[in-house]
Amino acid sequence: MKQVRSYGDDRTLAFCAFCGGETGTRDHCPSRIFLDEPYPENLAVVPACSTCNSGFSADEEYLACLVSCVIAGSTAPETLPRAKIERILNDKPLLRVRIEQARSLSDGTTTFKPEYERIASVVTKLAKGHALYELHEACTHTPDDINIIPLELMDEIQREAFEHPEMSNIWPEVGSRAMQRLIEGTDLTIDGWIIVQPERYRYHASVGNGIDVRIVIHEYLAGHVHWEW
Repeated sequence: MKQVRSYGDDRTLAFCAFCGGETGTRDHCPSRIFLDEPYPENLAVVPACSTCNSGFSADEEYLACLVSCVIAGSTAPETLPRAKIERILNDKPLLRVRIEQARSLSDGTTTFKPEYERIASVVTKLAKGHALYELHEACTHTPDDINIIPLELMDEIQREAFEHPEMSNIWPEVGSRAMQRLIEGTDLTIDGWIIVQPERYRYHASVGNGIDVRIVIHEYLAGHVHWEW
């Protein structure tokens, strides 16, 4: 990714991107647990308090492992598509057991019952980071709407609406990275998606009738988070 400097008001960056409290550290957004090495250059970082910086780690690890297990249809480390997740589940057998206990087999089909609150917490955290980094908008409060669903479970109309958001007539904040990307076309697909790492992570951040962030993890799990003005 190209290094894009934000020229927004620095006062917006004086607080934790996730809770609005005092800052003192920086956190990658997206977290590197969702990416594979070698990592892309110029990964986004946002200000964070020490509590938030470390407080989401277990849930992020759970979500990354869950997605890989769902795609593989198994919790056996050697069957997983990502070497990083294979290592984690080998090193943390209790996490593997927890995910395995959520797995069931019916009529030859493997399904997993996710811990939705943990997943929602991570997706919301990621969306808050993208809103601050791209749009220079602090969204530390609870979103007004959050939807999380595997891409494959969307019908054709849902998938079309998710992948091709309507263009807004409201411009992002002057000086924000989103504004610069729109003008220059930097790192954006034709529909405005930013691909952090192909097949691993992409997101879309925009303003319209509020702050809107869409996330796709491993080309499997879709998250859509929205804050009203």
